[in-house]
Amino acid sequence: MSAKLRSFFAAYGQTILVALLLIAATLWLFWPATEYRLLNFDDDRYVTNNAMVTGGLTLEGIRWAFKFIYESYWLPLVWISYMLDSSLFGATAFGYHFTNILLHALNAGLLFAFLKNWTRRLWPSLIVAALFAFHPLRVESVAWVTERKDVLSAFFLLLCLFSYGKFTRKPIAGRDTAAALLMALGLMAKPILVTVPFLLLLLDLWPFGRWANSETPLRNAWMLIREKVLFWALMLLFVFMTYYTQRSGSAIHSAEDYPWTERILAIPVAYLFYLEKTFLPTKLSVVYGELSVTPLRILVALVVLIGATAVALWSGRRSKAVPVGWIWFGLLLGPVIGIIRVGAVHVADRFTYLPSIGLAICITWFAADVLPSRKWIRNAAGALALLAILACGWQTRNVLPHWKDSLAVFANVIQYLPENALVNNNYGEALLAAGREEESLKYFEKASALIPTSAPFKANVSVALTFLGRNKEAIAMMEDSMQGPNSANAYFAFSRGLAWVDAGHPEIGIPFMESACAAAAMPAPAWQIELAGAYLRAGRMEAATNQFQRLREAGRANFASFEGVCLFYANLWNEGHSRHAWSFFDAITALHSNNVAILNNAAWLLATAPPPDLSPAVSLRLAERACDLSTNGVPANIMDTLAVAYAANGDFTNALLWINKAYDIAIANNATIMAKNLDKRRRAFQEGKPWTHIVAPD
Repeated sequence: MSAKLRSFFAAYGQTILVALLLIAATLWLFWPATEYRLLNFDDDRYVTNNAMVTGGLTLEGIRWAFKFIYESYWLPLVWISYMLDSSLFGATAFGYHFTNILLHALNAGLLFAFLKNWTRRLWPSLIVAALFAFHPLRVESVAWVTERKDVLSAFFLLLCLFSYGKFTRKPIAGRDTAAALLMALGLMAKPILVTVPFLLLLLDLWPFGRWANSETPLRNAWMLIREKVLFWALMLLFVFMTYYTQRSGSAIHSAEDYPWTERILAIPVAYLFYLEKTFLPTKLSVVYGELSVTPLRILVALVVLIGATAVALWSGRRSKAVPVGWIWFGLLLGPVIGIIRVGAVHVADRFTYLPSIGLAICITWFAADVLPSRKWIRNAAGALALLAILACGWQTRNVLPHWKDSLAVFANVIQYLPENALVNNNYGEALLAAGREEESLKYFEKASALIPTSAPFKANVSVALTFLGRNKEAIAMMEDSMQGPNSANAYFAFSRGLAWVDAGHPEIGIPFMESACAAAAMPAPAWQIELAGAYLRAGRMEAATNQFQRLREAGRANFASFEGVCLFYANLWNEGHSRHAWSFFDAITALHSNNVAILNNAAWLLATAPPPDLSPAVSLRLAERACDLSTNGVPANIMDTLAVAYAANGDFTNALLWINKAYDIAIANNATIMAKNLDKRRRAFQEGKPWTHIVAPD
């Protein structure tokens, strides 16, 4: 080992080792999230239904990321990072979750290294970084793939702080370009970093110490402000750009929606909310609704904030880190504190991702530098810090399962916000996806009743009715909704078309579905596949072929064929949507009455998981026709389906006859796995039990 390398490790070895251990611990803590699913809340728009993202990293995708405003934001690096995940891991949830967790772990390591490098204080730096990494408020930013914005922008911010710190050692004009570039990259991940110039001025006080020992404080202040010209320019550019993109997407609320007086009075209450959630992180939720802004609540908030500010400023005589940390907390929450109201969210756990660092610095350095230096006080403070870190990790592991899928997320939220329309709608969507159609309808109806003007909420009522086989009600509802200004609404059009198609009239439904897909900037894959299915039901093979091509272009090649669409509906059946799936197979088996594979698969689905109120005799009829059409002998898998169909109809004698024939063929062909499965079904038939496992026949 060279002398230079030995010198490097002597200087930074401890920092690197501790940072790596912290990164490993953070990865371990959040690792269960790699098995979680993508949500029906923004993940669908950001990833699942975004063909540019699921198509992987391509030149076309990169051009799209930089050229277009999507979801009322210009976030090119977020989209590119998702595209890279798709290329590396495929369009599965694992890759997106893994990257979020990795970025958060790296942020924890970078934060520790930054503080340790500039303060030369091991334990306070580690405590701050560990509290930041393990706190339950981080779960939303890490376990929710949509919040890649948080972890990615923070990554570039921390690199920016490293680069700026290097600049402060020798502040020559132009040497801060790298830091400004990193700030720009962070802004392309989340515009919350518009506060960076103010944060750098704050860090000039501590830990960089550039405000101290100046005989001309005003001139020194002006110099520090002026040298950040690149950062101020980026701030102004992205403030304007963000306001424009949000305004163009109608995301910013007017004073009529939220009067300025109400916004200002709610500010101290919002700060108090974040302090409460930091010190008592229970009842965490992805949606909180509007805060209770009462005179008493405002008074309590003002007393707490003024008192904490006074203590922080007083503590600055002994440790500048305390007021710097407190101001950091308040400063970085500023853009999301509610002065400008964007979207339906007032407060959220994710908004604390960067501000929490400042609060951790404030508390940790207060304990380290301001409290009396008696040994027992130091020991008690250290024990409390360890206990806080362990408690945070424990609570984070408890909170994580609430994010495993959409059903878990909104089952948790609806406990606290049973009258919130968005929560009811998204919980309904999660229930519908889980095959719980009757339950989903109740929540869709409640969401629509709470906000009658919401097209997506009302359209979901129609979809649930359609999936329940109540097509006439769905059609009547959508025809009534599509009057006047709503005549071209894409949600209403698609739902209306779907109901007509399921009612057996694809020729009526198809134009509505076509107009919905044409009106949507990026139609959901399910819409496109349902349209292909409607073409197939109508016997319009040329139109179906053209739709297959559009599906391939949208990155859905696995469903871009006749067999692929059949697989889509078989999957829906498996998920509990047997009525809707059967409406497709009913039409297809009639049109393709000589297709043995279609007949066999439809018979199997009907026999193992029949839709309510449908006679099992239909499955037997289809299975017998598949047998009759089989040439050169009946294959074992066709016999298997016929046996299952007989069992579904209560005829176990014939069920055993055909399952034994299928078993003998499997044994003769050395198909041991198939024979094993056939034997399981044979034992069930011998006990007089039908086969109710929907897994496709061997």
